[in-house]
Amino acid sequence: MNFEKIIKIFAILWILLVALNGNAQVTIFQNTIDKLEGYKNFSVQYVYKQKEEFGDTLINEQKFVFLKKTENKELGYFFRHEFKYNGMKLPTIDLYSGTDQISIFPTDSTYQKSNQQAMTFNQSLLGQLAWIRKFLNKNPSKLIKAQDTIVNGCKSYHFIIDIKDTTINEDHAYTLRHLFIDKVTGLPLRILNRVRTADFSKQVSNYYTEENYFNYQLEQDVIDAAYFAVPAGLHPFKEKPIEQTTLLPPGTLAPEWTLYDTEDRKTSLSEFKNKIVLLDFFFVGCVPCIKSLAALENLREKYKNKNFEILSLSTRDNKKLVKEFKESQHIKNKMYPNAGDVANLYRAHEAPTFYLIDKDGKISNVVKGYSNDFENKMSGLINALLRGE
Repeated sequence: MNFEKIIKIFAILWILLVALNGNAQVTIFQNTIDKLEGYKNFSVQYVYKQKEEFGDTLINEQKFVFLKKTENKELGYFFRHEFKYNGMKLPTIDLYSGTDQISIFPTDSTYQKSNQQAMTFNQSLLGQLAWIRKFLNKNPSKLIKAQDTIVNGCKSYHFIIDIKDTTINEDHAYTLRHLFIDKVTGLPLRILNRVRTADFSKQVSNYYTEENYFNYQLEQDVIDAAYFAVPAGLHPFKEKPIEQTTLLPPGTLAPEWTLYDTEDRKTSLSEFKNKIVLLDFFFVGCVPCIKSLAALENLREKYKNKNFEILSLSTRDNKKLVKEFKESQHIKNKMYPNAGDVANLYRAHEAPTFYLIDKDGKISNVVKGYSNDFENKMSGLINALLRGE
């Protein structure tokens, strides 16, 4: 046998070995999904952690209960979602039993309907695994078998799903989803996302989320359709009166306020009399707010010599968090933490909300939310004020 034939044989064997190994990886993953989808009902608790490059770690406790209902064509499941955060003693509960999602607020015994059931389910363990399966069906080579490890004291398979790998302005960007599966039970122990992206910010930034799963309860006799019904004794959530939620109208004198910026400088709105002021109500982690950063920077640069100021007021974040956000995103306009009371004064209950104030201190225009044409629209409004219209 000549050398070339030997090389070809080894190449063929290597390809077969890689293929078999890849099939084995897919089989382990598929067995996990099949196992969970095979139960008529199950519940799982988990701790969710989220970390952004410019912020503190968000941690909350959650629990999902699933009941398979094949006649439900939308999701195939009823579910109950409980979650607690910021020291909550009682969890907020989302229920779905085939129609609308019902959110229950135990602290005041109220409930509210929404159509968020698909979003809530997609963020659950079953929803995430279904997404991974769909992704791998189209991209089987993106499943990487990493070295086995220990998670929460359990021997675990470790898989990495290479979702995205690219370059943005010569900076490496990626999205990697790590899946850890108990080698004994075949149940997921952890899903970890490591992301470096500019999708949610002006600069390429690092993010991670981590979900640690525990206390699986399988095939419980008490879980039936009645478990997902709204408990008796609750009353519908009452919206605030319209006068408390409507944004301040144009022509109104802009309410005065005094705040400290990220450098502890005391500032009042009245200091900007005879200037055009754009108030930007935001909070760290708000995706539309982050998407607006580039447009705001362009406006700041465009009108920097035109008696124009952008003042960004965080509706809920402390100084440390806002300062880290400002530095990581290279934001040049003035930023003010702890502005929740001012947001209430301006009825800015959603973020982002923008108030354009003229040189006389009166509200000229109000824009709620961010859209791709925000910069052009705002430029037109600012130009009109500069012309004295």
